[in-house]
Amino acid sequence: MPKNLINTLSKHRTVIFLIMCLCVHVFNVFLFWKFGLFPLVVLNCFSSVLYISILTIFKNENFRISFAYFEIIFFSAMTELISGGHFGTLTFVIGMVAVIFFMLPYSNRKKHIYQLIGAMFAVAISMISVFNYSLYPELMDLVLLHSSFVKVMNLIITLFTLFYLSNLYLIELKTTREKLDYNINHDMLTGLYNRRFFEGIMKRSKEEKETSYSVAMLDVDDFKKINDTYGHETGDKVLAAVSKCIESCLPQNGVAVRWGGEEFVLYLPQMDNSHALELLSNFRAKLAEQVVYYKNSKVSITATIGLSTGENIADYEEYIRQADEKLYWGKKHGKNQVVK
Repeated sequence: MPKNLINTLSKHRTVIFLIMCLCVHVFNVFLFWKFGLFPLVVLNCFSSVLYISILTIFKNENFRISFAYFEIIFFSAMTELISGGHFGTLTFVIGMVAVIFFMLPYSNRKKHIYQLIGAMFAVAISMISVFNYSLYPELMDLVLLHSSFVKVMNLIITLFTLFYLSNLYLIELKTTREKLDYNINHDMLTGLYNRRFFEGIMKRSKEEKETSYSVAMLDVDDFKKINDTYGHETGDKVLAAVSKCIESCLPQNGVAVRWGGEEFVLYLPQMDNSHALELLSNFRAKLAEQVVYYKNSKVSITATIGLSTGENIADYEEYIRQADEKLYWGKKHGKNQVVK
């Protein structure tokens, strides 16, 4: 299913559910008019007017869901009282007892009370069919004539609603899990991997006994000055620009990590020192062309990079330390350079 469609269904699920309920009631108006069951015509007209009012006047999501829940319970009870318990709207109530759990947010504790009320009404409605009680006994012949069709129709409506909402809930759950996994492994500001994910990458590399790799430690020059002069929002824009530039220059098998603050680590597997130096030099030159604007001022961006190349992946922490030392040397000797 297209992602945009899923997002739309998820974002507007309450409105879509209310419109579905409205359509059922409007359909019932014409259906029961044709069957000659006019009390049910009036009941469905009344419910239709209520749904139109809720859709046009009230915007609170929790209120809308709560309204739909109790309207369906009331409608089901009245339908069974009119039909003598022969139209099977009990399935609506049972379905809503499950649906309310998905529709209301987890923090809303009222949903457990709603479910209890729904269960109590379900038992009460089932008693109507047991005793065959009807408010309009004179309509029983018409009711029995059409009861099989109406029961099947109501069952299909309930199953479709449960199928639609439960699958939407599962899709939302999957999407939330994917977002959570992304947030766990990525830095939210830059979109690059974080140190936690990097440790996992290096652990897997150890198991695979990977050799011949380069690591680089990168630090944005004068970043504190940028923050102090132009503000942290501009500083964030600078970090985002650096990250975008890193991603555009990084080879497909490379890994970029936001190490902390304005520091980044680049892991370049199967890349020797000369090739890594060429790549980082090209990156440094491209980064120097980047500009971030603050009001009418241009904020230029440069970075100092320390490069280290190793052969034993088990010693990667030592090579990162070496790259950090070279970075520190570069900071002390002019900045905006790659130190190999």
